[in-house]
Amino acid sequence: MLPFRPLPATPMQSAVHSPRRQVGRRISVRTTPTTNWRRSGSPVTPDSPSSPLHSPLSSRPTTPTDVHSAVSRLLGLMKQLQEVLHLWGMRQATQAQVSDAFVLVAAQFNTTVNAFYRHSIDMSDLYDIIPDLREVLESCLGEDPSPQALEAYMPDVRLVIYRLLTGLRSKQGPYWQVVASSRRASPLEPNRKT
Repeated sequence: MLPFRPLPATPMQSAVHSPRRQVGRRISVRTTPTTNWRRSGSPVTPDSPSSPLHSPLSSRPTTPTDVHSAVSRLLGLMKQLQEVLHLWGMRQATQAQVSDAFVLVAAQFNTTVNAFYRHSIDMSDLYDIIPDLREVLESCLGEDPSPQALEAYMPDVRLVIYRLLTGLRSKQGPYWQVVASSRRASPLEPNRKT
């Protein structure tokens, strides 16, 4: 069983969640702890030389204009999570590896939310994405790894990812409005003297 490490209290935790089906035994998928997200004894960590996982710690946006790269990283990590989950269903990846991939997605999701927040874009409608994804993964990983278990839970995983993509798409308009208005408010001045 994977250890449970709760996230720090955030508005995301107060979101109302829809009930999910309860099948098989339940396990816990790790979440990002407040101090150090790595777990000792984990077979794959983002810092290990052979790891296919990329650490979100090195991918935090450094400027408010890094929304594009934060979203790109989040989408890449979501794809990576799906690939690791597929490998788990084929018994080629462990629960710990799926959990590690989830931790990276959760951390990058927080980074992405913060990047949008720096542009004053409300992301509260997406706060339930990570808890819902975690719940689906816990149910899935509670089953024995098999293509049938994967087939049973992938529609729920895809639904959560679809909700994320739809939500991110809905933020494009407000984001570009903020960017355009900030460019109008402070036009770039050439560095050359005439």
